[in-house]
Amino acid sequence: MAKHLLAGEEEVRTTRQHWVVFVPVTALAVVVVGVGALILKLLPATARGHSLHTVKVSIAIALAVVMGGVLLVRWLRWRFTTFVLTNHRIVVSRGVLSRHVESIALDRVQDTSVDQGLLARVFRAGNVEIESAGRDGSEVLRTIHDPVGFSNSLQYAVEARRTGQPYSGSMAGAPQPPMGAPPQGYAPPAGGPGSGPPPGYGPPPAQRGHDGLS
Repeated sequence: MAKHLLAGEEEVRTTRQHWVVFVPVTALAVVVVGVGALILKLLPATARGHSLHTVKVSIAIALAVVMGGVLLVRWLRWRFTTFVLTNHRIVVSRGVLSRHVESIALDRVQDTSVDQGLLARVFRAGNVEIESAGRDGSEVLRTIHDPVGFSNSLQYAVEARRTGQPYSGSMAGAPQPPMGAPPQGYAPPAGGPGSGPPPGYGPPPAQRGHDGLS
Protein backbone atom coordinates (compact mmCIF):
# COMPACT_ATOMS: atom_id res chain seq x y z
CA MET A 1 0.00 0.00 0.00
CA ALA A 2 2.89 2.38 0.68
CA LYS A 3 3.54 3.01 -3.02
CA HIS A 4 -0.08 4.12 -3.49
CA LEU A 5 -0.03 6.70 -0.71
CA LEU A 6 -0.42 10.36 -1.52
CA ALA A 7 2.06 13.04 -0.53
CA GLY A 8 1.94 13.50 3.24
CA GLU A 9 -0.31 10.46 3.68
CA GLU A 10 0.44 7.85 6.32
CA GLU A 11 -1.04 4.39 6.71
CA VAL A 12 -2.85 3.99 10.03
CA ARG A 13 -4.47 0.57 9.88
CA THR A 14 -4.91 -2.25 7.38
CA THR A 15 -7.36 -5.09 7.74
CA ARG A 16 -8.86 -7.91 5.70
CA GLN A 17 -11.93 -10.05 5.91
CA HIS A 18 -12.13 -12.39 8.88
CA TRP A 19 -11.16 -16.03 8.43
CA VAL A 20 -14.80 -17.04 8.98
CA VAL A 21 -15.39 -16.24 5.31
CA PHE A 22 -13.64 -19.55 4.57
CA VAL A 23 -16.15 -21.58 6.61
CA PRO A 24 -18.95 -21.84 3.97
CA VAL A 25 -16.67 -22.72 1.06
CA THR A 26 -14.66 -25.16 3.18
CA ALA A 27 -17.84 -26.86 4.39
CA LEU A 28 -19.06 -27.10 0.79
CA ALA A 29 -15.77 -28.66 -0.32
CA VAL A 30 -15.87 -31.21 2.49
CA VAL A 31 -19.46 -32.18 1.69
CA VAL A 32 -18.82 -32.48 -2.05
CA VAL A 33 -15.66 -34.52 -1.59
CA GLY A 34 -17.32 -36.72 1.04
CA VAL A 35 -20.40 -37.40 -1.10
CA GLY A 36 -18.23 -38.03 -4.15
CA ALA A 37 -16.05 -40.48 -2.24
CA LEU A 38 -19.13 -42.31 -0.98
CA ILE A 39 -20.60 -42.61 -4.48
CA LEU A 40 -17.31 -43.86 -5.89
CA LYS A 41 -17.09 -46.43 -3.14
CA LEU A 42 -20.59 -47.72 -3.85
CA LEU A 43 -19.92 -48.06 -7.57
CA PRO A 44 -19.02 -51.58 -8.72
CA ALA A 45 -15.38 -52.38 -9.30
CA THR A 46 -16.05 -53.74 -12.78
CA ALA A 47 -18.57 -53.21 -15.55
CA ARG A 48 -19.06 -55.71 -18.35
CA GLY A 49 -15.83 -57.35 -17.39
CA HIS A 50 -13.80 -54.15 -17.45
CA SER A 51 -12.15 -52.71 -14.37
CA LEU A 52 -13.40 -49.28 -13.32
CA HIS A 53 -10.46 -48.58 -11.04
CA THR A 54 -8.79 -46.12 -13.41
CA VAL A 55 -12.08 -44.31 -14.07
CA LYS A 56 -12.85 -44.01 -10.37
CA VAL A 57 -9.38 -42.68 -9.61
CA SER A 58 -9.65 -40.14 -12.42
CA ILE A 59 -13.02 -38.92 -11.13
CA ALA A 60 -11.64 -38.62 -7.59
CA ILE A 61 -8.64 -36.61 -8.80
CA ALA A 62 -10.85 -34.33 -10.92
CA LEU A 63 -13.18 -33.75 -7.98
CA ALA A 64 -10.26 -32.91 -5.67
CA VAL A 65 -8.75 -30.52 -8.25
CA VAL A 66 -12.07 -28.70 -8.72
CA MET A 67 -12.64 -28.30 -5.00
CA GLY A 68 -9.02 -27.25 -4.51
CA GLY A 69 -9.48 -24.64 -7.24
CA VAL A 70 -12.60 -23.30 -5.51
CA LEU A 71 -10.70 -22.96 -2.23
CA LEU A 72 -7.77 -21.30 -4.02
CA VAL A 73 -10.03 -18.73 -5.69
CA ARG A 74 -11.64 -17.92 -2.35
CA TRP A 75 -8.22 -17.49 -0.74
CA LEU A 76 -7.06 -15.20 -3.54
CA ARG A 77 -10.17 -13.07 -3.14
CA TRP A 78 -9.42 -12.80 0.58
CA ARG A 79 -5.75 -12.05 -0.02
CA PHE A 80 -6.38 -9.25 -2.52
CA THR A 81 -9.26 -7.61 -0.65
CA THR A 82 -7.89 -5.00 1.72
CA PHE A 83 -9.34 -2.15 3.74
CA VAL A 84 -6.70 0.49 4.42
CA LEU A 85 -7.20 3.45 6.73
CA THR A 86 -4.82 6.38 6.33
CA ASN A 87 -4.75 9.82 7.90
CA HIS A 88 -6.48 11.15 4.75
CA ARG A 89 -8.88 8.49 3.50
CA ILE A 90 -10.18 4.92 3.49
CA VAL A 91 -9.00 2.80 0.56
CA VAL A 92 -10.97 -0.32 -0.38
CA SER A 93 -9.22 -2.64 -2.86
CA ARG A 94 -10.85 -5.69 -4.42
CA GLY A 95 -10.20 -8.07 -7.28
CA VAL A 96 -7.57 -10.60 -8.32
CA LEU A 97 -7.10 -10.26 -12.07
CA SER A 98 -8.99 -6.99 -12.47
CA ARG A 99 -8.58 -4.56 -9.56
CA HIS A 100 -11.23 -2.21 -8.23
CA VAL A 101 -9.95 0.49 -5.88
CA GLU A 102 -12.28 2.91 -4.13
CA SER A 103 -11.36 5.65 -1.69
CA ILE A 104 -13.43 7.67 0.76
CA ALA A 105 -11.97 10.93 2.04
CA LEU A 106 -12.10 11.30 5.81
CA ASP A 107 -13.48 14.82 5.33
CA ARG A 108 -16.63 13.27 3.83
CA VAL A 109 -17.24 10.60 6.48
CA GLN A 110 -20.43 11.47 8.34
CA ASP A 111 -21.18 8.38 10.41
CA THR A 112 -20.01 4.84 11.08
CA SER A 113 -21.78 1.84 12.56
CA VAL A 114 -20.79 -1.72 13.44
CA ASP A 115 -23.06 -4.73 12.84
CA GLN A 116 -22.20 -7.92 14.74
CA GLY A 117 -24.26 -10.99 15.56
CA LEU A 118 -23.65 -13.15 18.62
CA LEU A 119 -21.22 -15.56 16.94
CA ALA A 120 -19.55 -12.71 15.10
CA ARG A 121 -18.85 -11.00 18.43
CA VAL A 122 -17.31 -14.20 19.77
CA PHE A 123 -14.97 -14.45 16.78
CA ARG A 124 -14.41 -10.66 16.50
CA ALA A 125 -15.92 -10.43 13.02
CA GLY A 126 -18.56 -8.11 11.64
CA ASN A 127 -19.55 -5.37 9.22
CA VAL A 128 -18.58 -1.70 9.34
CA GLU A 129 -20.98 0.66 7.57
CA ILE A 130 -19.60 4.04 6.54
CA GLU A 131 -21.87 6.89 5.52
CA SER A 132 -20.21 9.69 3.60
CA ALA A 133 -21.33 12.88 1.90
CA GLY A 134 -21.87 12.88 -1.84
CA ARG A 135 -22.54 9.14 -2.11
CA ASP A 136 -25.69 7.22 -2.97
CA GLY A 137 -25.97 4.86 -0.05
CA SER A 138 -23.19 3.74 2.26
CA GLU A 139 -20.03 1.68 1.93
CA VAL A 140 -20.14 -1.59 3.88
CA LEU A 141 -16.90 -3.35 4.80
CA ARG A 142 -18.24 -6.87 5.14
CA THR A 143 -17.05 -9.52 7.58
CA ILE A 144 -13.81 -7.80 8.52
CA HIS A 145 -11.56 -8.70 11.41
CA ASP A 146 -12.03 -6.61 14.59
CA PRO A 147 -14.71 -4.27 13.22
CA VAL A 148 -14.98 -2.39 16.52
CA GLY A 149 -11.26 -1.64 16.53
CA PHE A 150 -11.34 -0.52 12.91
CA SER A 151 -14.36 1.71 13.57
CA ASN A 152 -12.65 3.28 16.60
CA SER A 153 -9.50 3.94 14.58
CA LEU A 154 -11.63 5.48 11.83
CA GLN A 155 -13.38 7.81 14.26
CA TYR A 156 -10.06 8.92 15.76
CA ALA A 157 -8.68 9.53 12.25
CA VAL A 158 -11.76 11.55 11.24
CA GLU A 159 -11.53 13.66 14.39
CA ALA A 160 -7.81 14.22 13.93
CA ARG A 161 -8.40 15.21 10.30
CA ARG A 162 -11.12 17.70 11.21
CA THR A 163 -9.14 19.30 14.04
CA GLY A 164 -5.83 19.30 12.16
CA GLN A 165 -4.12 17.25 14.84
CA PRO A 166 -1.52 14.58 14.02
CA TYR A 167 -2.79 11.03 14.24
CA SER A 168 -0.98 7.93 15.41
CA GLY A 169 -2.39 4.43 15.29
CA SER A 170 -1.73 4.10 19.00
CA MET A 171 -4.29 6.83 19.75
CA ALA A 172 -7.19 4.46 19.29
CA GLY A 173 -5.96 2.16 22.01
CA ALA A 174 -4.76 4.83 24.42
CA PRO A 175 -6.89 5.37 27.56
CA GLN A 176 -8.71 8.68 27.54
CA PRO A 177 -8.58 11.06 30.55
CA PRO A 178 -11.80 11.64 32.53
CA MET A 179 -14.12 14.34 31.28
CA GLY A 180 -12.89 17.74 32.51
CA ALA A 181 -9.52 16.44 33.71
CA PRO A 182 -6.46 18.55 32.80
CA PRO A 183 -4.08 17.14 30.19
CA GLN A 184 -1.22 14.96 31.34
CA GLY A 185 1.77 17.00 32.39
CA TYR A 186 -0.34 20.10 33.08
CA ALA A 187 0.76 22.45 35.87
CA PRO A 188 -0.98 25.74 36.83
CA PRO A 189 1.05 28.85 35.96
CA ALA A 190 3.07 30.43 38.76
CA GLY A 191 1.15 33.13 40.60
CA GLY A 192 -2.15 32.09 39.07
CA PRO A 193 -5.18 30.68 40.87
CA GLY A 194 -4.36 27.39 42.50
CA SER A 195 -0.61 27.96 42.30
CA GLY A 196 -0.15 28.33 46.07
CA PRO A 197 -0.15 25.56 48.66
CA PRO A 198 -3.49 24.05 49.65
CA PRO A 199 -5.30 25.50 52.70
CA GLY A 200 -3.90 24.38 56.03
CA TYR A 201 -0.51 23.62 54.62
CA GLY A 202 2.49 24.35 56.86
CA PRO A 203 5.92 22.99 57.61
CA PRO A 204 6.12 19.72 59.53
CA PRO A 205 5.75 19.99 63.36
CA ALA A 206 9.45 19.28 63.96
CA GLN A 207 10.44 22.19 61.74
CA ARG A 208 8.00 24.58 63.52
CA GLY A 209 9.55 23.68 66.89
CA HIS A 210 13.02 24.35 65.53
CA ASP A 211 11.92 27.77 64.25
CA GLY A 212 10.46 28.66 67.66
CA LEU A 213 13.72 27.87 69.54
CA SER A 214 15.77 29.95 67.17
